[in-house]
Order: sequence, then structure tokens, then C-alpha cells
Amino acid sequence: MIAATYVLVVVAAVTVIAIIAVIVTVISVIAVIVTVVAAIVTVVAVITVITVIAVVAITVVTVSVIVTITITIAVAVAVAIINVIVAVVAITVIAVVAIAIAVVVITVIVIIIAVIIIVCHGKISPFRYHLFY
Repeated sequence: MIAATYVLVVVAAVTVIAIIAVIVTVISVIAVIVTVVAAIVTVVAVITVITVIAVVAITVVTVSVIVTITITIAVAVAVAIINVIVAVVAITVIAVVAIAIAVVVITVIVIIIAVIIIVCHGKISPFRYHLFY
């Protein structure tokens, strides 16, 4: 009877050890599955973050290029408009100065002709008998 008790105790101990071994194995398998899932989630998160950063970077570069091109075009148009205005003003000033010089020259010529006519037809003109005969 004592031997049967020993056998029962050994069988019970082996059963408990086997149950613990099964539980540890199940926990190990669950831990491996959790580790694999965590690794997959980490890889997906890293890929997502890299994708988001790439999209943001591409967007920023695109917006920057568009803004730069827009500003360049705006500055070029503004410079062209300013150049046209400066050219028109310069041409106008030159034309006004040329007209003023022409008016002065014509006035001087008319005055000189008038003086010559007055002097040549005057009573005391030394040119009276030389210019208009």
C-alpha cells in the first residue's frame, strides 16, 4: 500500500510537472506570437512614418518650388512693367526737352530774321542797299 501511495505521488508529481510544462509552452508560444505581431506592427509603423515624412517633404518641396516660381514670375512682371514705365517717362522727357529746344531754336531764328528784316529795311541800315537788291 505504501508503494501504491509512492506511485500515486510520483504520477501526481509528473502530471503536475507535465501540466506546468504545457502551460509554459503555451505561454512561450503566445510570447513568440506577440513578439512577431509587435515586430510586424513596428515595421508597419516605421513604413507609415517614413511614408508620411516623404509625403510631407515632397509637399513642402512642391509648394516651395511653386511659391518660388510664382514670386519669380511676379518679380519679372513687376520689373518689366517698371521698365516700360521708365522707358515711357524717359521718352516723354526727351520729347518734351526736344520740343522745348526746337521752340527756342525756332524762336531765336525768327527773332534773328525779324531783326535782319527790320535792320535791312530801316532808314539807317548799312545793309539797305546790299541784301535785298
